[in-house]
Amino acid sequence: MGMLQGYVLQVTLVVLISGSLADQQSLPIPENISIVSVNLKHFLHWDPVTIPGNVTYSVESQGEFESLYMNHYWHKTENCQKISVLRCNVTADVSASVLYKFRVRSELGNLESSWAELEPPFHRNTTRLIPPTVDLQVSGLNLVAYIEDYGPNFQFFIFYWQKGKEDNMKYKKTSSYDSSIFLEKAEEGKEYCAQVIAYASSINKNSSNSQTVCIQVQEVKQSGLYIGLLCVFGVVLAFVPIVLAVWKSATVIRYFCCPDEDIPDVLKEPYVGQKMLTNYSSGKDKSKEVNSVELYEEILSEEKNYFTIKMEKL
Repeated sequence: MGMLQGYVLQVTLVVLISGSLADQQSLPIPENISIVSVNLKHFLHWDPVTIPGNVTYSVESQGEFESLYMNHYWHKTENCQKISVLRCNVTADVSASVLYKFRVRSELGNLESSWAELEPPFHRNTTRLIPPTVDLQVSGLNLVAYIEDYGPNFQFFIFYWQKGKEDNMKYKKTSSYDSSIFLEKAEEGKEYCAQVIAYASSINKNSSNSQTVCIQVQEVKQSGLYIGLLCVFGVVLAFVPIVLAVWKSATVIRYFCCPDEDIPDVLKEPYVGQKMLTNYSSGKDKSKEVNSVELYEEILSEEKNYFTIKMEKL
């Protein structure tokens, strides 16, 4: 009796397992799995499973490291578990320039299909690089370029020139973190053009040239310039009376506090030293004033004696 019960239990388990496998095999697997990669953004795509019900999908990835050193371990791709859409952003899964495997399965309730794998494996060097859009603008007379942001893995080379002077082309290099870049001072009335090339340093690959964009620099209106000059001239004129008043006041104060004294001409001769000037200034107040009449008589006396001596010699 016990042997019969054991046999019945085994048969029941086999039937249940077989039914489960049959149900699993009856759920179709996704087909036409492909990956679209543009500017280092990678998206896995597949065709829908055409069966009644709310079918969902899950995606897993396996890099070279997992394949060689983690016994073929498969990562569950973030944000791509039990999704109803037919695509999955696998950019975060691809972090190196090696081969990556991807697989996807369909799900319906408790049922799961077999895995459908991407063939061949994906390498990020196959990504397609499309040149970014570029916009030229003039701020004042500053020529500025605005470039589409591609993320941290890119650098940009901007080639620009003045129209009619293509032989004098210039270029600047910038990272994607700079949303705008100053090129040069522009000339009024001139037209400038530019192109951009995107460079992905992680895969050492660059895009083709972007479309050429140009901008005409407007001339500054002369009326505005004249108004500006007149304003400056008016301000200068307004300050002139103030400056003259301050200078006059300073002069009056200086002469009031420190009046000048006239120095005799004889002391201004070249052979007169600084010591004599000092002695004159220090001893002037102590000198005895000479009466003009006495001085005149003294001069006459000296002249009389001079003529007397001269007559005696004759």
